[in-house]
Amino acid sequence: MTLVHGDFHLRNLITAPDDGQVRAVLDWELSTLGEPLADMGSTLAYWSEPGERTAGDFPATQLDGFPNRSELVEMYLAETGRDPAALKFWHALGLWKVAIIAEGVMRRALDDPRNKAAASTPTVERIDALVDAARAVAADAGI
Repeated sequence: MTLVHGDFHLRNLITAPDDGQVRAVLDWELSTLGEPLADMGSTLAYWSEPGERTAGDFPATQLDGFPNRSELVEMYLAETGRDPAALKFWHALGLWKVAIIAEGVMRRALDDPRNKAAASTPTVERIDALVDAARAVAADAGI
Protein backbone atom coordinates (compact mmCIF):
# COMPACT_ATOMS: atom_id res chain seq x y z
CA MET A 1 0.00 0.00 0.00
CA THR A 2 1.30 3.45 -0.95
CA LEU A 3 0.15 7.02 -1.36
CA VAL A 4 -2.07 7.13 -4.45
CA HIS A 5 -2.75 10.40 -6.25
CA GLY A 6 -6.17 9.38 -7.56
CA ASP A 7 -6.14 11.53 -10.72
CA PHE A 8 -2.65 11.10 -12.12
CA HIS A 9 -2.16 12.31 -15.70
CA LEU A 10 -0.24 14.91 -17.71
CA ARG A 11 -2.62 17.78 -16.96
CA ASN A 12 -1.75 17.47 -13.28
CA LEU A 13 2.01 17.81 -13.78
CA ILE A 14 4.36 20.77 -13.92
CA THR A 15 7.51 20.01 -15.86
CA ALA A 16 10.77 21.86 -16.33
CA PRO A 17 10.92 23.71 -19.65
CA ASP A 18 14.51 22.71 -20.35
CA ASP A 19 14.53 18.96 -19.75
CA GLY A 20 10.88 17.95 -19.22
CA GLN A 21 11.53 16.54 -15.74
CA VAL A 22 8.49 16.49 -13.46
CA ARG A 23 8.81 19.30 -10.91
CA ALA A 24 5.39 19.10 -9.23
CA VAL A 25 2.24 17.00 -9.16
CA LEU A 26 -0.97 19.00 -8.69
CA ASP A 27 -4.58 18.31 -7.75
CA TRP A 28 -4.25 15.98 -4.76
CA GLU A 29 -7.86 16.08 -3.48
CA LEU A 30 -8.47 12.46 -4.49
CA SER A 31 -5.30 11.14 -2.84
CA THR A 32 -5.49 8.20 -0.46
CA LEU A 33 -3.59 5.10 0.55
CA GLY A 34 -4.00 2.28 -1.93
CA GLU A 35 -2.67 0.23 -4.79
CA PRO A 36 -0.01 2.11 -6.83
CA LEU A 37 -1.25 0.44 -10.01
CA ALA A 38 -4.40 2.55 -9.67
CA ASP A 39 -2.45 5.68 -10.61
CA MET A 40 -0.77 3.95 -13.53
CA GLY A 41 -4.17 2.66 -14.67
CA SER A 42 -5.50 6.23 -14.69
CA THR A 43 -2.42 7.43 -16.55
CA LEU A 44 -2.97 4.77 -19.21
CA ALA A 45 -6.64 5.71 -19.50
CA TYR A 46 -5.68 9.29 -20.36
CA TRP A 47 -2.69 8.23 -22.53
CA SER A 48 -4.20 8.38 -26.01
CA GLU A 49 -2.70 7.29 -29.29
CA PRO A 50 -3.33 8.47 -32.86
CA GLY A 51 -6.65 7.27 -34.24
CA GLU A 52 -8.28 6.70 -30.84
CA ARG A 53 -11.53 8.50 -30.06
CA THR A 54 -10.87 8.56 -26.30
CA ALA A 55 -8.48 11.53 -26.21
CA GLY A 56 -10.87 14.41 -25.73
CA ASP A 57 -9.30 17.85 -25.96
CA PHE A 58 -5.84 17.01 -24.61
CA PRO A 59 -4.08 14.56 -26.94
CA ALA A 60 -0.58 15.64 -25.82
CA THR A 61 0.67 12.05 -25.62
CA GLN A 62 0.25 11.80 -29.39
CA LEU A 63 2.99 14.40 -29.94
CA ASP A 64 6.49 13.44 -31.06
CA GLY A 65 8.72 12.49 -28.16
CA PHE A 66 6.11 10.68 -26.09
CA PRO A 67 6.23 6.90 -25.92
CA ASN A 68 3.17 5.04 -27.12
CA ARG A 69 1.07 3.29 -24.48
CA SER A 70 2.75 -0.10 -24.85
CA GLU A 71 6.21 1.49 -24.55
CA LEU A 72 5.06 3.34 -21.44
CA VAL A 73 3.76 0.08 -19.93
CA GLU A 74 6.99 -1.71 -20.80
CA MET A 75 9.10 1.00 -19.12
CA TYR A 76 6.85 1.08 -16.04
CA LEU A 77 6.87 -2.68 -15.58
CA ALA A 78 10.64 -2.88 -16.11
CA GLU A 79 11.22 -0.21 -13.46
CA THR A 80 8.72 -1.49 -10.89
CA GLY A 81 8.55 -5.24 -11.46
CA ARG A 82 4.78 -5.09 -11.01
CA ASP A 83 2.34 -7.66 -12.41
CA PRO A 84 1.34 -6.95 -16.05
CA ALA A 85 -2.00 -8.75 -15.61
CA ALA A 86 -2.86 -6.62 -12.58
CA LEU A 87 -1.98 -3.49 -14.54
CA LYS A 88 -4.53 -4.45 -17.22
CA PHE A 89 -7.22 -4.60 -14.51
CA TRP A 90 -6.29 -1.11 -13.29
CA HIS A 91 -6.15 0.22 -16.86
CA ALA A 92 -9.69 -1.06 -17.52
CA LEU A 93 -10.87 0.46 -14.22
CA GLY A 94 -9.16 3.75 -15.14
CA LEU A 95 -11.02 3.86 -18.46
CA TRP A 96 -14.35 3.25 -16.69
CA LYS A 97 -13.49 6.04 -14.24
CA VAL A 98 -12.71 8.52 -17.04
CA ALA A 99 -15.94 7.53 -18.85
CA ILE A 100 -17.97 8.15 -15.69
CA ILE A 101 -16.28 11.51 -15.08
CA ALA A 102 -16.89 12.50 -18.72
CA GLU A 103 -20.55 11.52 -18.43
CA GLY A 104 -20.93 13.70 -15.34
CA VAL A 105 -19.26 16.69 -17.01
CA MET A 106 -21.45 16.29 -20.10
CA ARG A 107 -24.61 15.98 -17.99
CA ARG A 108 -23.81 19.13 -15.99
CA ALA A 109 -23.19 21.07 -19.22
CA LEU A 110 -26.46 19.82 -20.73
CA ASP A 111 -28.45 20.59 -17.59
CA ASP A 112 -27.06 24.11 -17.27
CA PRO A 113 -24.77 25.53 -20.00
CA ARG A 114 -23.25 27.88 -17.41
CA ASN A 115 -21.56 24.77 -15.95
CA LYS A 116 -19.56 24.24 -19.13
CA ALA A 117 -15.87 23.86 -18.33
CA ALA A 118 -13.28 25.95 -20.14
CA ALA A 119 -12.24 22.81 -21.99
CA SER A 120 -14.63 21.25 -24.44
CA THR A 121 -17.53 19.27 -23.06
CA PRO A 122 -17.18 15.50 -23.57
CA THR A 123 -19.33 14.03 -26.32
CA VAL A 124 -21.45 10.90 -26.35
CA GLU A 125 -19.03 9.53 -28.97
CA ARG A 126 -16.02 10.03 -26.69
CA ILE A 127 -17.82 8.44 -23.73
CA ASP A 128 -18.83 5.47 -25.89
CA ALA A 129 -15.21 5.15 -27.08
CA LEU A 130 -14.01 5.10 -23.46
CA VAL A 131 -16.54 2.40 -22.57
CA ASP A 132 -15.54 0.37 -25.64
CA ALA A 133 -11.85 0.72 -24.71
CA ALA A 134 -12.57 -0.35 -21.11
CA ARG A 135 -14.40 -3.43 -22.36
CA ALA A 136 -11.58 -4.31 -24.76
CA VAL A 137 -8.87 -3.96 -22.09
CA ALA A 138 -10.97 -6.00 -19.64
CA ALA A 139 -11.56 -8.72 -22.23
CA ASP A 140 -7.84 -8.81 -23.04
CA ALA A 141 -7.15 -9.25 -19.32
CA GLY A 142 -9.77 -11.99 -19.02
CA ILE A 143 -11.93 -10.00 -16.62
